[in-house]
Amino acid sequence: MVDRCNLPDGYDVNTYDLFQGIPTKILYGNECIDIGGRKIDVLHTPGHAPGHMCFWGKEKGYLNTGDLVNKDTLTAWFPSTDPNAYLQSLEKIAKLHAKRIFPVHHSLAIQPEIVIRIRDAFRKLKTGGQLHHGSGTFSYGDWSI
Repeated sequence: MVDRCNLPDGYDVNTYDLFQGIPTKILYGNECIDIGGRKIDVLHTPGHAPGHMCFWGKEKGYLNTGDLVNKDTLTAWFPSTDPNAYLQSLEKIAKLHAKRIFPVHHSLAIQPEIVIRIRDAFRKLKTGGQLHHGSGTFSYGDWSI
């Protein structure tokens, strides 16, 4: 997918060296982390990826959805994605009733109701027997699966 990006001059994917730092803590989900007096709940939300996490700031009602929710094509076709787990993760975050959504990609101009619309679309695909790899791309206006 690197060919879809505007890469810096001189960048070569074949010689790029990934950062090899040592984590101070590994998150699995159900942890609460303190970021300077703000408590953030770590939610394991597989589907897009097996180890995907969302971060819930209950005090302000802020939800960082990572790659799970955004305004573009939701990635659910890679071999490592699991469309049914994706639906379960959407069910989990829909119950939070977030006031603000912060996706990782595309636009921050995203309203919390999109979580419900995406969850409902996944539900409909499941009911119709289409919630699996290879069933196609489904467009819903400002996003698609």
